[in-house]
Formats: sequence, structure tokens, C-alpha cells
Amino acid sequence: MKKYCGTRIRVQTIAIAANQWGLSPEQLGEEYGLNATQISDALGFYAMHQTEIDRAIAAGQAMEAANV
Repeated sequence: MKKYCGTRIRVQTIAIAANQWGLSPEQLGEEYGLNATQISDALGFYAMHQTEIDRAIAAGQAMEAANV
């Protein structure tokens, strides 16, 4: 699933930054040039599809680890 938050930034990227790196919504906005609505929409979409997105994140990280 490739869902974008009204930009070319994947929701998956926002989820990783928020959940694994601990960035706050304000930090996400600064880091990715997003406004509060875009961040809220991305995090809301993630919450609704968390299982599927978490699987995609885990698969991507496993592929990266295998290529190191």
C-alpha cells in the first residue's frame, strides 16, 4: 500500500518517523514540510490501516537488512 499524505511523502514514512524515531507532530511538520492537517490525515490513515502498513514497514526493513 502506497498512500501519500497529499504530497510525495508516504504515510509509511510519517509512521516510522512518529513511532520509531519519536518525532512529535510539530517535528514531523518541520522535517517534511507538512502542515497540521496533512500530518493529522497521515496519522489517521495509519491508525485505520496500521496492521497493513506495519507489515509493509517490516518487509521493507527486512529487505534493507538483507542487502547490507
